[in-house]
Amino acid sequence: MKIQHFKTIIVLSFISTYAFSQKPVVNEEINITKDREVVLPKANRIIDKIPPVVTDKKEKKMSYAFFDRKPTAVEETKFVPNVVSPVSKKSTNEDVIGYKNYFKVGLGNFGRIYAETYINSDQNKKFVYGISGLHNSTKRGPIDAENSATSLSKISVDGKYHQKNYELKLDMGYENRGYYFYGYDTLTQNDYTQQDLRQRVNLYNFTASFENTNPKPKVDYSLTTGIKTLSDFYKASEIDWGTQFKAYFPLVEDKVTALVAGEAYLTQRSDNYFELDNVRKRNLYRVEPAFRFDFGRISAKIGYKAVNEYEQIERINTTKGFPTASISYKTPSLTYFFIGFDGDIIRNTLHSFLNENPFLVQAVNLKNTYKNQDFYIGSRGELYSGISFNTKISYGKYENLYFFNKYEGLTDTPAGQPISVTKFQAEYEDAITDFVNVSAEIGYSNFENWKSNLKLDYNYYETVKFTKPYHRPAFTSRWGNTFTLTNKLVSSVDLYYISGIYAKDLELNQPVKLKDIIDVNAEFTYLFSKQFSAFVKLNNIVGQNYQRYYNYPQLGLNFVAGINVAL
Repeated sequence: MKIQHFKTIIVLSFISTYAFSQKPVVNEEINITKDREVVLPKANRIIDKIPPVVTDKKEKKMSYAFFDRKPTAVEETKFVPNVVSPVSKKSTNEDVIGYKNYFKVGLGNFGRIYAETYINSDQNKKFVYGISGLHNSTKRGPIDAENSATSLSKISVDGKYHQKNYELKLDMGYENRGYYFYGYDTLTQNDYTQQDLRQRVNLYNFTASFENTNPKPKVDYSLTTGIKTLSDFYKASEIDWGTQFKAYFPLVEDKVTALVAGEAYLTQRSDNYFELDNVRKRNLYRVEPAFRFDFGRISAKIGYKAVNEYEQIERINTTKGFPTASISYKTPSLTYFFIGFDGDIIRNTLHSFLNENPFLVQAVNLKNTYKNQDFYIGSRGELYSGISFNTKISYGKYENLYFFNKYEGLTDTPAGQPISVTKFQAEYEDAITDFVNVSAEIGYSNFENWKSNLKLDYNYYETVKFTKPYHRPAFTSRWGNTFTLTNKLVSSVDLYYISGIYAKDLELNQPVKLKDIIDVNAEFTYLFSKQFSAFVKLNNIVGQNYQRYYNYPQLGLNFVAGINVAL
């Protein structure tokens, strides 16, 4: 599913996003001034819907956008709010006007209906809040029309309360995902109804964070706590309460800092397919003391992670320790070279699995993954004016690394009717898995009328139990471009190429290589005024019905056309 979140900003920009990862990770935006850690799991994107602040062009930075706009299992169109006229070279900051509220509506083929809104409070130094809503649905899909339809509806409320020395943030929301298990043989099975194949996932979340904003604190700190609940059409549910705390203690001014980070996750999972006593606890606690040293061109960090895992289903209660260290060197031209090693226990939850692959069997097998060790080396910096890069090579040893293997057989619908469809089980490698990742990213942002970002990833898995690393791609690439063609016409063009995806054919009992994915998308927006514009979005321009997951072809060429209104 190609999913987009939006941010109301004062200067028109388009950021193409891709979140295609084979671990529940992440899509994230990474600034050139910070180290990026390449890990298997995804990270949720943080969206700030507060009205925009005018930026000074002289302070423009290169920002790496890991545009996590991905061809995933459930197709969804990506949209970017384009409600403010582009700033030409002759424009001044005073000429730009921001708007608090934003509305977007559109219609497309496959019976698509799209609606989006952001409603924000007045700018206030102490308190701001916003309400957002989204609906994106298709009436028909690539297989048997209505049997492969999709829908996504979301609503959220967030706010900030800011004082001189602290800031409080609150966020709450609801999300409903609707789709169908359409991975069946249409030649032999053509009498399934939507009710036979239906899946619905309901998600609620509430998050509160408290952060010290004193510019020169004796002790810096932040605290975040939040709860997420999940339930689906097959009576599975999950409650996940997570709390994170960080504190920084300066020991030698601008030279040595002590850091303490702690996390606690209390998770309860229940499933209709478990026995009568069906509530299972899956908790994880992590504490990491560390020291950071800064000696000008050379900086370093050493620490130690102690992680306790309590797993009632597997009867696990163990604590593991992982030393961590990193060192970086900064050249006079602000090019950074870094090297380090890390380790951790990576949480796998029902929520994270469904984010990655929605077509899972009931009572999917959940285990955490152990990153026993991870060595990395890399560099980042700016080659020339506007051209920035970020490269990294990592080698790790993972335990309980999972793969989505094809599962096909008679399963029961909620009504008890047996059906034969393709679903996926999470299967885990018994041996230690050697994992190699080589990533490179380069971006160009010097032109006012063109910005570009290219990211390449190569992944290698040394498997023992599995012939191939099922449904984990060997190579992914994404190239995003934003163009300001005229003061009235702007566009974005994105290209994805993904290869090396294998699935297992149960009839032949051997791996099957899926066709390489080529996905090209473009969006054009014409601005009639600063408050009104029209857009056309083209997805999968090459018209390839690619399969990210075996037996689940995606939509071919699809489009959406509509209007944007800012108030």
